Amino acid sequence: MLVRCSPITINRITELRNTTACPHIMSRKNRGRTPLTKEMLLPMSASAVRKLSLENHLMLAVLKSGQGNKDAMVSLLRVLYMTWFLSERTEPVTDVATLLDVESSLETSIEAAAQGLGWQLSDEIVSAIEHVLLGFDRLISYAPKYRYQEAWDRLCRFVASERQSPLPDSQLGKV
Repeated sequence: MLVRCSPITINRITELRNTTACPHIMSRKNRGRTPLTKEMLLPMSASAVRKLSLENHLMLAVLKSGQGNKDAMVSLLRVLYMTWFLSERTEPVTDVATLLDVESSLETSIEAAAQGLGWQLSDEIVSAIEHVLLGFDRLISYAPKYRYQEAWDRLCRFVASERQSPLPDSQLGKV
């Protein structure tokens, strides 16, 4: 038996397909996307979070002790920008002013190291960096893996770009 649909019914079906209210009905634009696996919808394992957290906190400790190097600084920059990218998508953005202060201080430290003064951090900024590290730890403890992967991909695109900073209102390169 053939069921005939009126033009009004067809329009409603089309509208329904194009809304996000029914995610099980895939619109044409979503047909090419691979659905996320259960694994990607879950947060990272507790052991992976601890390992990443320990690595980042050790890098801060190395820089605080005055024994830092380029790798330690890159690690802190990575945490700074990953915190920004993750918080943008998962929760209201953490204090952008703090992120900008940390970015500026890390840049100052990089410039000092380039002049042969060693890899170190000022005492004033260490507590702000610790705050960012704790925020990052919290974000990666509950953010789904696909959000972490998205943030990582954004970080990679930023690194490959000509931009000085992904943070809004950053003053890097404007002085």
